[in-house]
Formats: sequence, structure tokens, C-alpha cells
Amino acid sequence: MGGTAEVKIEEKLAELLAVTDRSNAEIADEVGISPSSLTHYRLGQSRPSLDNLIKLSDVFGVSLDYLVFGNDHGGEEMNVDPIIRYVDHSLQDIQVRTAEHTSLVARVGQHISKNLDNEIDEFLSQSSQHHHSGAISDTETLSLEQHSQRTKLALRNFDYNLLDTTCDTPGRFFMTVANNLSQGRKYQYLLPKDANDDWSSTIQDFKLLLKEQTSKNVVARSNCSFRVTDAPIVVGFGLYQLREREFKKNNEMLYDFLTEQDYIDPTGRFGYVGPPSMSGRRDAIMDNQYLSSAWETFDRLWEDAEPL
Repeated sequence: MGGTAEVKIEEKLAELLAVTDRSNAEIADEVGISPSSLTHYRLGQSRPSLDNLIKLSDVFGVSLDYLVFGNDHGGEEMNVDPIIRYVDHSLQDIQVRTAEHTSLVARVGQHISKNLDNEIDEFLSQSSQHHHSGAISDTETLSLEQHSQRTKLALRNFDYNLLDTTCDTPGRFFMTVANNLSQGRKYQYLLPKDANDDWSSTIQDFKLLLKEQTSKNVVARSNCSFRVTDAPIVVGFGLYQLREREFKKNNEMLYDFLTEQDYIDPTGRFGYVGPPSMSGRRDAIMDNQYLSSAWETFDRLWEDAEPL
């Protein structure tokens, strides 16, 4: 056969579908394709694979040569060269599209990788700088408090727990406090008298908000206690008795850094000093000597403080 045979799959498939007494759905089911795929073949929007061509020819009872090229050789030996050329063309088309897709994926991957590397480098640079200076962010402090079994807080203001008493707006740490209390963990709040002459009202608002959140008044009453001290507390500080295994599981990177730098003492305690203003974004980490002294000072002031 000279020249290149014209592929007539769409034309022949349309003719065969027009004369059959079976529906498109039945034909598609016999071939093992969806009705929409059969429609795409008929309209020339896509072409069937060789396997599906063979199945279609069997379903309609025609030769493969007839289905592809409209040739009906009857009992004559079929010239398979056009079929081979068709298959080769289909394979080449698939290979080209696969190569294009692979190239696109590679370019996108390189772009994402480059941006990700830059983000990681920036994060590690900032993280290293802050950690080297013995400071942690509010987010890291929050993660620590989430894993504290016993929390001791000396605060000059209550903004991290109750942002706005006029509309009962919870502060950033409020949900962590509520969740910890619900699990039976303990909180002690030591509040300097000179910082607020109406601590009772502030704490009452906080307890009401806490009760609404936990639905357990006993939680706010027994696991969370407040005292006011006459001692001058210039800046706030926090002390945590950590659940180390839980903390390591949930934030291994921060845990490893703190333990490597001996910022968590052998008994699992950790401490920080808050910034002198709310505009500050990082807390200074206590070393073990300062931590031990701060823990003792807190307990001593607590004993002499007035309960609320």
C-alpha cells in the first residue's frame, strides 16, 4: 500500500454507532470505558489506545483495519503497516506529552525548592540569632506553656489572658490556660498591687470567661489561684514545670535546642522573663541558676501574698 493511509476512526465509529441497536452506554460498558470517552473518540477529541481499538472492533464485529482506515479486506491478509504507523504515532504523541509534563514538573519543583530553601535559610538565621541571644518568641513560649504541668506566673498586666475586660475578649494565651486547667494542671498567678488597683474585678472577669469556656466552675476554683503581693515586680516572668516527654514529641526542634543549651533544668523546669513593654516580641530565657532563684522567690512571695 503506497503513501500514508488516512485514519478514519471518528467516521467509522460514528457510522457503526448509528446502525447498532445498542446504546452508547452499553457499547462503552462492553469495551470497559466511560460513555464520555466513547463520545470523545467519535468526535475526534481523543483517540483510543490499541487495546481499546481491538475491543471496539470485536464489539462491532469488524476488522481493525476497517475501524481505523475504513478498509475491508474480507478474507485477504491484512496489511498491518498502517496500524503499526498509527500505534507509533500515538506512542510518539504520548511520549511528547509525557516529556512536556515531566519538564513542567521539574521547573515547578526547582522553583518551589529554591523558594523553600530561601525560607528555611531565613528562618534558621533568625531562629539561630534569637536563640543565641537567649530569647524565644511568644509562639515558642505558648508552645512551652501548652506542655506545662504546673505554671507559676508573675504578671504586671493580664493582657495575654484577658485582652479587654469591657467586652470579655480572651487574650492569646487564654485557650491554652483553659485547656491546661481542664486537664487538671495547676496555675498560680502572682500579681503586684502597684500595677493594678482593681485586680479583683479583672480576675472576676477572667474567671467568668474561663467558666464559660470550660463549663466547670470547679476548674477555675481549684486548679487556678490568684494572689496579690506588695513586693515590687518590675517585669513579669513565667515558670513552667514541663511534661518533657509530651513536649519533645510535639515540638522536638525547640525541645532539643533548650535541652542542648541547658535551659531546662534536671527536674524539667523552665523559666523566662517577659519584655518590659507590650511592644516587645521576645522573652528572655532564664539560665538554671536564675531559674532556681526565681522559683524560690516566687514561692516565698506567694506565701506572703493576699489571696483573691
